[in-house]
Amino acid sequence: MRKEGIALGVVVALVAVASALVVVLVAWNRNGTNEEAKPTRDAPRIEALATLEPRSILFGDTVRATVDVTVDRRRVDADSVRVSADFAPWGVVEQPTQERRDAGYTSHLRAVFVLRCLTSPCAPSGQLISVEFPTARVAFSSPNDEASVRDAIELAWPRLGVFSRSSTSILERRGSAIPWRGELLSMPAASYRVSPTVALVLLLMGSVLFAAGAIGLAYLAWPRRAPAPPPEPELPPEPELSPLEQALVLLEDTMRTNGVADRRRALELVAEVLALREDDLAAAARTLAWSEAAPRVEQTKDLASLVRTALEEDREDPVGEEVVGDAV
Repeated sequence: MRKEGIALGVVVALVAVASALVVVLVAWNRNGTNEEAKPTRDAPRIEALATLEPRSILFGDTVRATVDVTVDRRRVDADSVRVSADFAPWGVVEQPTQERRDAGYTSHLRAVFVLRCLTSPCAPSGQLISVEFPTARVAFSSPNDEASVRDAIELAWPRLGVFSRSSTSILERRGSAIPWRGELLSMPAASYRVSPTVALVLLLMGSVLFAAGAIGLAYLAWPRRAPAPPPEPELPPEPELSPLEQALVLLEDTMRTNGVADRRRALELVAEVLALREDDLAAAARTLAWSEAAPRVEQTKDLASLVRTALEEDREDPVGEEVVGDAV
């Protein structure tokens, strides 16, 4: 029970320490967020990027024109952002879409235009023509400005390569496809609802807590040895017999067939103990002890019986008991 209590106490202590660390980290993260909430002069209030996908097509294919705008809502009203673009003679074949996602004090807006051109101005006269769209315009206003006061930035579209479908056989004979172009775009910096450092620390602490809980449960569930049985109580020692009692037992023993010498010594001891008594028991005991014939068991047993009777009577008589006790 003591070990189980110690294990439970260790688990509770770990949980308490982890909870305290979580509180400290959350408070620290909030303080860090508040510090980051202060706008800096060097950080841009709005960033925008215009892309085309794909950059190389065959005549009649569809192109997706995308404008990505990242704004700092502390310095720009995200609801005031408007994206406008002119793609003539290309036509917008689907309804333009505009999405917005907020993270902290940053908003990301994306406007998508689906373009296609099947008219003669878009048809390549040779193998390839390069199309350059007019610049797109992103208009916005500051949070404290009136709706009529708006700023704007211009975005240049990348060039679009349109290949003629009638000249693709030349590319096929060369063993290559349309020369697609790849480009790495600079996307806005990633934002997080929770700091990656705080998330990592919380995950590590959670792992430690789960491991500690598993160890504690395994310790509690581990089979214990059966407790040792209590020692058997020691029997009280048998009371020691006085020399007279030992002699009487020997005289009453019918199993000793070859104990003549022992019986003689026992008879002599009885005679010595009873010598102070004024009766014939001491003389009878001495006579049997020194008789020429071996004293029989029946005789010694009868004598022992008479002696016990006499001793019982002496116990009732204090004077007699004192005399026999002194003799013993």
